[in-house]
Amino acid sequence: MSTVDKMLIKGIRSFDPENKNVITFFKPLTLIVGPNGAGKTTIIECLKLSCTGELPPNARSGHSFIHDPKGQIKLRFKTAAGKDAVCVRSFQLTQKASKMEYKAIESVLQTINPHTGEKVCPSNRCADMDREIPALMGVSKAILENVIFVHQDEANWPLQDPSTLKKKFDDIFSATRYTKALEVIKKLHKEQAQEIKTYKLKLEHLQTLKDAAYKLRESIAQDQEKTESVKGQVQQLEESIKQLEDKIHHAEETLKDLRKLQEQISTKTAQRSTLLKEQEKQHAALVEENVDSDELLMEWKTKFEERIAILEAKIRKLEREMTDLAEKGTALMNIIGQSNKEIAKLQAEAEAHMSLKNDRDSSIHSLFATYSLGPLPRSPFSVEVALNLTSRVKSRLADLEKDLDDKKKVNDNELEMAWDRNMNANDCWKDTDAKIKAMQGIKDGIFKRIEEKKNELDSFELQMTNLNFSHIDEREKNLRNEIERKESQLSQRQFEPNIRQVQNEIYSIDQKIRAVNREKDIMASDSEDRVMLSHKKAELENRKKKHKKM
Repeated sequence: MSTVDKMLIKGIRSFDPENKNVITFFKPLTLIVGPNGAGKTTIIECLKLSCTGELPPNARSGHSFIHDPKGQIKLRFKTAAGKDAVCVRSFQLTQKASKMEYKAIESVLQTINPHTGEKVCPSNRCADMDREIPALMGVSKAILENVIFVHQDEANWPLQDPSTLKKKFDDIFSATRYTKALEVIKKLHKEQAQEIKTYKLKLEHLQTLKDAAYKLRESIAQDQEKTESVKGQVQQLEESIKQLEDKIHHAEETLKDLRKLQEQISTKTAQRSTLLKEQEKQHAALVEENVDSDELLMEWKTKFEERIAILEAKIRKLEREMTDLAEKGTALMNIIGQSNKEIAKLQAEAEAHMSLKNDRDSSIHSLFATYSLGPLPRSPFSVEVALNLTSRVKSRLADLEKDLDDKKKVNDNELEMAWDRNMNANDCWKDTDAKIKAMQGIKDGIFKRIEEKKNELDSFELQMTNLNFSHIDEREKNLRNEIERKESQLSQRQFEPNIRQVQNEIYSIDQKIRAVNREKDIMASDSEDRVMLSHKKAELENRKKKHKKM
């Protein structure tokens, strides 16, 4: 049985936050007596809060329950197992700018080991403590809230609506746990029944498999007996087969011997018949029987054999000569084939030589016709004529190269002279241009002065009424004389003819430059011809080398 020993309250409702108020609970009964506002209900609320973690109904989320800034509840009790335990809950209430903030800052649950006296802290979390303390007391949280530490404002919960009342009773009597347990049991029962069905099906299947296995074992045993008997029969048959095979082999050997003897008999009979026929033929061919003695016949036989040997030796000699002649014939045929190949090769080379000669003649004709090197003899040209013509081409080529070098030198000199003239002309043109500009400036200045003089003349004419006419006439004459003198100076300098002369010189220099460029183009074309001639010369030399090789 669990009992409450002591409780410390600090900073909760009417309890001072500075002083530690300790309340001791006695056995078997403790009465709490005091005037209104003394804190009787607060003690019950603190017991409920420390055991279940639930605030009282009129606490406004802790704002009217905790002093500013801190509050603490410390409860010491014995568990259902008789062990001492201490529960400490600390709270904080902070005034913010617009509202109060409530917060649980510390929650500690400690148990004391009776053997060692050490304090063990199972948990520091509020949620864990809310579950651990009812479990240590051996009472459900619903009983602590609704029966043991029920608040006076909630004491009339048995008179509430049926649904709330049912929920309360379910929590008190753990009906929900019971129903959940029943549901779990039903679910487990259903699952077990399903598993039993599956196991029954498996068992039936295994039983059928077992029966089939027994049948298979019986059939296997019968088959093994049959196989044993069949093996014995097979062994007997194999032995009889071996005996029969031996007999057949012996019979085949005897049959082979008989066939050989039969073949020998047939050959001997054939030889006998042929010999008999030959004998009859020889006997029939005899005109008369020879009556000479055997010695004479043997002598004739030896002579005949000697003659046959001589004839056979001659035949062998003739055969050897024939084989030698055949070998010589094959060698001669090989030589003839090689000679034919060489002839074909020489014919191809001759044709190539003729084509090269024709190309040479055509190239010589084209060179002589292009560069007018003189008359040509009739083609085809002989070797001497070709060498003579090539020497003429070489000499002409050397002359052209020499002329080209001379023209190059002359052209370079003329180009240098033309360039110098061009530079001098440019300098002269620049000088004359500067002079023209200077003269133009002088001319403009003179014209300005003339204009000024004319303006002065006009002003003088305006002032004629106030001036002496004789003096004015003299001054006018002087001015006119000065103007005539300046105009004569301008006419004497002759700027325009000088400008025309310089322009003519520039034009003549441009013409010379164009002529030099034309000569340069001609020389470039001559250089191309020279390159072509060098290529032709190289081709002729190559052809000469080929002719010499041939």
